[in-house]
Amino acid sequence: MKSAYNSTSEADHTSLASSSCCHQHEHPHETCQHHSEVTDDGHNAACEHHHADVSPTPISWLTRTVVLLLFLGSGYYLWLQWPAMLMTSIKWQRDINGQLSDLLYDAQQNITAAYSLAGLSFLYGIFHSLGPGHGKMIVTTYLATNPAKIKASLIMTVVSAFVQAVVAITLVSILLVFFKSSMRQVNDAADQFISYSFMAMLLLGVIVIYRSLKQAWQLRSAQRHHHHDHGDDCGCGHKHFANADEINNATSLREYMVIVFSIGIRPCTGAILVLLFANMVGLYWLGVISAILMAVGTALTTSGIALLTLSGKKIVSRYLATNQRQRTMTSIIVKLIGGILLVLLGLLLLNGHSYGMSPVL
Repeated sequence: MKSAYNSTSEADHTSLASSSCCHQHEHPHETCQHHSEVTDDGHNAACEHHHADVSPTPISWLTRTVVLLLFLGSGYYLWLQWPAMLMTSIKWQRDINGQLSDLLYDAQQNITAAYSLAGLSFLYGIFHSLGPGHGKMIVTTYLATNPAKIKASLIMTVVSAFVQAVVAITLVSILLVFFKSSMRQVNDAADQFISYSFMAMLLLGVIVIYRSLKQAWQLRSAQRHHHHDHGDDCGCGHKHFANADEINNATSLREYMVIVFSIGIRPCTGAILVLLFANMVGLYWLGVISAILMAVGTALTTSGIALLTLSGKKIVSRYLATNQRQRTMTSIIVKLIGGILLVLLGLLLLNGHSYGMSPVL
């Protein structure tokens, strides 16, 4: 009798533990079939995989602080090295521009010089886009502060680079063929396009700020209507908190188009120079090929920078992430900061044109 009583008590205890675990993990429409098998460790064994999913090992605040300090220190070091990077970039561009013009003159006598011109144009696109420039600011600031997918980001950077080449070729061709413009007039027209680029950058910042404030207001309004206690996704038939990706999927394409416009509308200064020299020596078609190869080199560099930005952002998010509600609120706040930075950079560049800078980063 005592043995039977103990068996019954153990079964009741296991059943009670099973019911408690099901209630704790909120399975309103499911039966916990895995609890029907009685094991030696009872409740703990049955609920082990649930606790592993629901309560992952939290990352210590010390680790988060160290990672954040490392990124802030890297940013501060980059800020200190900015003047030296700018001067080095200008020197490289000046030297390569001289070599490009020499190769164009050589191509008049020996067409095989065109191969050297093609290779140097590709390298120019790579080195040109490595220097400081407003396009790099747009891409890195936006990708670092807004949810973005790798494929869409790469397409955005590649298209921006080629739009630059197309704008340069179209602008120079129209001014030279239809208006017989001088080099000074072509440069003045290109400078006007640079102003349009900065205005588009300012517009992008305004759009990002508006969307951030709108999403924050929507989330606050949703919280007012749900005073009862719920998880991120409970069983009451609706979600109480939007996912960080879901709140951005609706209009991210519009922002990508503004980014492409703000970067691409500024014609590549190297491409304009090569086109003008090529026109002077009667090899304009070679200048067009050179401009396209510059875009290929630029696209390669900008894609690499975009991947580095997204990778760094993923590392930071991994160490700073908590629950879904805080992740979404943090995403909105960071996005708002990114929009403010874009507006400030746009105003700064509009008030003082930054010549010699790389148009794409």
